[in-house]
Amino acid sequence: MSKNTITLGELTGWKNYNNYRFLFHLALWLFYTFAFAYIYALFYESVTLQKSLAQYTLSVWIDVMATYLTVYFLIPKYLLRKKYLYFALLFFGAAIVFILMQRAVLLFITYPVLFPDYKKPESFIKFNYVFTFFNIYVMPAIFASVKLFEYWYMNQKRNQELEKEKMESELKFLKSQIHPHFLFNTLNNLYALTLDKSDKAPEVVVKLSDLLSYMLYECNAAEVPLEKEVQLLQDYLALEKIRYYDDLNINLDIQGRINRKYIAPLILLPFVENGFKHGLSKQIHHPWINITLNIEDYLLNFTVENNSPSEEKADLTGYTEGIGLKNVRRRLDLIYGNQHTLEIADEEGIFRIKLRIKLHPQPKEK
Repeated sequence: MSKNTITLGELTGWKNYNNYRFLFHLALWLFYTFAFAYIYALFYESVTLQKSLAQYTLSVWIDVMATYLTVYFLIPKYLLRKKYLYFALLFFGAAIVFILMQRAVLLFITYPVLFPDYKKPESFIKFNYVFTFFNIYVMPAIFASVKLFEYWYMNQKRNQELEKEKMESELKFLKSQIHPHFLFNTLNNLYALTLDKSDKAPEVVVKLSDLLSYMLYECNAAEVPLEKEVQLLQDYLALEKIRYYDDLNINLDIQGRINRKYIAPLILLPFVENGFKHGLSKQIHHPWINITLNIEDYLLNFTVENNSPSEEKADLTGYTEGIGLKNVRRRLDLIYGNQHTLEIADEEGIFRIKLRIKLHPQPKEK
């Protein structure tokens, strides 16, 4: 069986379907034979159920051949490969053969054996072909409907898996870019301190080590506890305080309960980092940044405000904001979709980011 083929068992959850496939099909054909024989006997009072069963038993193997030839050969080999002309020619050619076979069984076996008093038709080829076609192709139509649904479901499932793999690959790529981007900025800060032979340099190394440990070893999950992301922000702000000494005014306000809530890792940090890199690092006098994290039930409201050079306007489309902010925009779209909103504004020397995310009470699986 092809690795791209699914079975009725996979669709219904019946794990042992393949082990009992033959018995399942046999039971289906027995039911089909009995049901049509019973209906035939009801319409023709002169025909007993026993004779009706015998009549359908003699001809049901033609229905079986038509079914499996159509469903397991013609459809996958020609119809699904869009070879429509070949499919039509072979399908109708096979249908004519099966119709004539049923006609032969009826005239040379069924009538002589079961209905010897029945007047034999004068012509072998003069009969209702359309009626015989529908008589034979009831089960092929049912089987084909189920099989086509299986193929449709298989394609849908495969497309979803491919889309999921694509998204996961893109997320991994975006996430891998965040690490070196953050590291590059922080090492620049450390380099500046070492040039000044600052006593703060060893402290920066220790805090940077803690941050990288978290980012490298604890951010591999799809979601992490919100408390850890908040701690990451606090550690990052501590690093920036060391860099700016007393020249930087940092306000971090956390409102609401942050425990038992989960968020995608490294979602909040790039917004804060963006404020320092593209705003405060270009200020000369009295840089400040206000960060507010407010939790209402499972709705996170995150705001970052900082003063920015009045002569430099931000690109609110997000395409020249720098790699960190662009990446986090894309990650938000991939992970949260319509469960988040992001607003970015630059008004009169104040750069503002407002983010709303619907959090989860349990970590989401990858």
